[in-house]
Amino acid sequence: MRDKFSQREDRALHQALASVVMTQYPNPDRKGCPGTRILQAIAAKSIPMRDPAHEHVGNCSPCFAELTEIRHALHRRKLIWAMSTAAAALILAAVTYFASLRVNRPTREEALQPSSPVPTGGSIPIAPPSQAEYETALLDLRNASITRTAQPAGSSLTVQPPEIPRARLALTVQLPIGSEAGWYEVEIRKMNQSALSTATGQAAIEDGVTKLRISMETNSIRPGEYEFAWRPINFNWRSQPIVIR
Repeated sequence: MRDKFSQREDRALHQALASVVMTQYPNPDRKGCPGTRILQAIAAKSIPMRDPAHEHVGNCSPCFAELTEIRHALHRRKLIWAMSTAAAALILAAVTYFASLRVNRPTREEALQPSSPVPTGGSIPIAPPSQAEYETALLDLRNASITRTAQPAGSSLTVQPPEIPRARLALTVQLPIGSEAGWYEVEIRKMNQSALSTATGQAAIEDGVTKLRISMETNSIRPGEYEFAWRPINFNWRSQPIVIR
C-alpha cells in the first residue's frame, strides 16, 4: 500500500479542500478577520503555523479567498522577477559579445587608413564628452500617511508637498516606512484624471529604507501640483501630493 499521494492526487485533494473552505464558511461581516497585512505575512510564510490566524483562515471563506489571491500575486511577481533577470543576463551577454568583436576587429575606416605618421603640427580632433541624458532626483515619501485620508478641515498644520523637477529623471523614490521590496507601478496624474507619466521598477530595502529607482519623464508636464501614485503590482494604489517645478 502506498503511504504517499502522487502529485496529481495531492493537487486534487487541495482543490477539493479549497472548494469546501471557499463555500462552507461565509463571513460577510468579516468578523474576527486578521486583516490584509497578516494574510500577506501568512503568504510569505513569516508567521508560525501555531498562530491562531492560520486556524481562522481555514474557517473563513473571505479570508481564504483573499489569501489565495495574495499567493497568486506573489507567484506572478516571482515570475516577472525571474524573466527580467534572465532578460538582463541575455542583454549583458550580447553587449559583451559585440563589444569583443569591436575591440578585436578594426573598422572599415581604420583598415583603409595609411600607416603614415601624423604630419608635424597636425592634431587629432577630440569629440567633447556627451552630457548625461537624465537628471538625478529624490522623492522622499517615508512619512507619507499609511492611509489615504484628507487633511481635516480647519487644521492649522500645513505640510509642503515634496518637489521634483521638470526633466528626464533618474528618480529614487523613498517609499513609506514599512513598504515591502518588490515590483511597483507609479503614475503622475491630476486627481481623478488619466496618468501623465508612468513607470515600473523594482524596490529594494537599503539600510532600513525601501528605495524604488525608476526612469521617469516630467519635462512635458506643466509646473504645478499633481498626485504621485504608487502600488505593488496587482495591489491597491496609494498617492501623495507633489509639486513639479
